[in-house]
Amino acid sequence: MSKSTSVTLMFIASSAIITDLQAGLRSAFHNVQCLRIETKYTMSQKPELYADEASPPVRFVMMTASLLDIELIINKVDLFAGEHKSQAYYKINPLQKVPALVIEDKTILDSHAAAIYLCQKAPAQLLYPIDPFERAKVNEMLFYNSSRLFPLDSEIISSYFAGNWPVPETKKDEWYDALDYLEINLNKNKWLVGAEMYLCDICVMLTVTSLQLLIPISERHINIKKWLQRFEALPCYEINRRGLERLAHFIELYKHK
Repeated sequence: MSKSTSVTLMFIASSAIITDLQAGLRSAFHNVQCLRIETKYTMSQKPELYADEASPPVRFVMMTASLLDIELIINKVDLFAGEHKSQAYYKINPLQKVPALVIEDKTILDSHAAAIYLCQKAPAQLLYPIDPFERAKVNEMLFYNSSRLFPLDSEIISSYFAGNWPVPETKKDEWYDALDYLEINLNKNKWLVGAEMYLCDICVMLTVTSLQLLIPISERHINIKKWLQRFEALPCYEINRRGLERLAHFIELYKHK
């Protein structure tokens, strides 16, 4: 076999390999596209959310779904009528809290987990970053909300509705101290963990605006005030307005008891 013939055969073999690789890539791309179409179809089955808009965690899931263009079936659970304590609701959520996100025969009982689930099911989204470090920073702030901010919010608001008001000044100071960490982050970033609005911004904003009905933002939290104003341009911010109006109604109602 001549040298030129050998080179020609090697070229033909290489071309065949490249062709096979291209075919494989086209097949893989097709499978990804099919997977995305299937994901869209799955989400079009409309998850059910058991909800009372007075609850910040409920609004978190609702606003996340709205931003992701995912339609939810809303099943109202009136917290102020005690419907979350009913036997019927216990079968859905043994924790007897809202929200509960039901997808066919599966249930997610935590708002942070539910919002992350919706992001992971959406075919294209910007709320929950793919980059491992950025995602870790978003999770860090979500965990800060679940471990510190929301427990304080819940404790203070529950004290109000239990008739234990005003709360001790030390409890207010504890809340302001918790906000200091947000202020530090917002002093160097437009949003909580960077230049873009992420899932954690929505989550924390809902906690802060809810307790703001009872404890105003202090003068030392200037960046938080500016940060809160940015959300008002979002079409889905109407969900928060409705929820705050409902919560404010019951705050006013209990004031006269």
